[in-house]
Amino acid sequence: MKTIQIRTEIPGPQSRALMVRREAAIPRGPANATPIFAARAEGAILEDVDGNRYLDFAGGIGCLNAGHRSPRVLAAIREQLEKYLHLCFAVTPYEGYVAVAEKLNALAPGNFPKKSILVNSGAEAIENSIKIARAYTKRPAVICFEDAFHGRTLLTMSLTSKTHPYKAGFEPFASDIYRIPYAYPYRG
Repeated sequence: MKTIQIRTEIPGPQSRALMVRREAAIPRGPANATPIFAARAEGAILEDVDGNRYLDFAGGIGCLNAGHRSPRVLAAIREQLEKYLHLCFAVTPYEGYVAVAEKLNALAPGNFPKKSILVNSGAEAIENSIKIARAYTKRPAVICFEDAFHGRTLLTMSLTSKTHPYKAGFEPFASDIYRIPYAYPYRG
């Protein structure tokens, strides 16, 4: 699976058949950027159900910077599966969570004590950051950048500038959100 190879029209017949099933079973909310259905992937190559191979420029929306099925990542997953599949740190703490937090704290700049929390998504990280900042400062307002995307939860949609397709029809949004422009050295 090392090269790009197109065997059928895009989308191919199997992807088209799966799209019919998808449209019948899944609402439009989780939109799809491509009309193909993945069957397998390795490194930066993604193969669809029709045998077409593509360069995967999305990488799981950025979470696969090691590529698909990296041997080192697969070995670490297998090792972890031999111990346990999943624990909720809020219920049963485990050493791996602490070790990752320690590593992140060591990598973060600054000569002061640091703490880290691990969450499921960027939206959850933003929501928790804002809750922590509001609790600490006792101030409700949040400043965000214009034209930024923050997520699809109610608070992160409030921070996201683009209305379509993210925000249309989901009002009212959180109050006390203020937008500022990105620092841009070429602005006149």
